[in-house]
Amino acid sequence: MKSLSKGIVVLLFSVLMVFTANAASEFDSEYYAAAYPDIAATLGTDYQILLNHYLTYGISEGRFPYEGAQPGEVVEGTIFQPVPMNQLANLSSLRKKTTDAEFAQAYNIALEIVRPYAGLSREEQLYGIAVSLRQRFDSGMSYSMSAPHYNDPYGYLVLGTASCAGCTRATGLCLNILGIPYEHVNENQYSHQWCRVNIDGVYWICDAYGLYCGPESAPYQHPWLN
Repeated sequence: MKSLSKGIVVLLFSVLMVFTANAASEFDSEYYAAAYPDIAATLGTDYQILLNHYLTYGISEGRFPYEGAQPGEVVEGTIFQPVPMNQLANLSSLRKKTTDAEFAQAYNIALEIVRPYAGLSREEQLYGIAVSLRQRFDSGMSYSMSAPHYNDPYGYLVLGTASCAGCTRATGLCLNILGIPYEHVNENQYSHQWCRVNIDGVYWICDAYGLYCGPESAPYQHPWLN
């Protein structure tokens, strides 16, 4: 499974390079930093961070993405409109027993995870989410079936508590923010759980915890559980 994880990372980085190249042809981070020193003083001058700021706040604030642009101009190929927290397709399942404040924390972290993948294909978005969430687990998260919030996005993304249920809901939160509905397979059961996503009539498994992201071999069949 380690080799699979490395393969996913290599594929992800290759498609991200294409996406970044397209966006770079329009957005001028050096101009943006110079034009808005208050933003640069807070966020620095990193291209992606400044582009994220422009997409999230700058457009609505009327800022210029490059010299000679119109205020709030939309940069071709880069616009990202995340699904608001109260409009998520799987909201009731995702929230579990979290408070409004706790769920908002998880939402904001998930939003930053998915932002770099917003302009990619559905398949690439699933790969990106799977890799990002698996990397969080590999960075030192602890497994639990009893810790507070072990089975929700707040536990996985904020508290650093891992379980397949919590990872599935963290994955689902990322998917929903991108406007992708999913099915939570084996939800609330003592069995391995994952997200099942319909991509143009082909069902995919997105399972960061189980190190698999790809099409089903048969309905509801996980390759590691056969």
